[in-house]
Amino acid sequence: MPVVVLALGLVACGDDDGEEVAPASTAFPEGSMRIEIETLDTGLLKGHAFADAEDGWTVATFSVEAHDDSGVVWQVIEPEVTGVGTASVSEFFEVVIQELPRGEQLTVEAVAILRNESGAQIERRVVDNWPP
Repeated sequence: MPVVVLALGLVACGDDDGEEVAPASTAFPEGSMRIEIETLDTGLLKGHAFADAEDGWTVATFSVEAHDDSGVVWQVIEPEVTGVGTASVSEFFEVVIQELPRGEQLTVEAVAILRNESGAQIERRVVDNWPP
């Protein structure tokens, strides 16, 4: 299932902690992130998530989270994460699909903490919704 990528020029929502949540593919001053939801298999929503840090930054931590419109957290299986601690991270993930009421969506978020050479950290998030 292809993911519709929103324009990079969209303004991301922010909060006082510097955390931003952005569309499925977004560039930040510290790097870029994207989520690709690829297939729906029996009981599993499968995809990949990526983070690529700019010069002087590394991806200190990386994970994928999922929740529905009512705030229920869904189980995410993360069998393959590569590159944590470097400038480029990729992750294969599977979300265990439960019953989703008609008209509701599942929100899948990739979460990265990026660290620069002086030790400063910032959390960045990108989101995608399923079904689209």
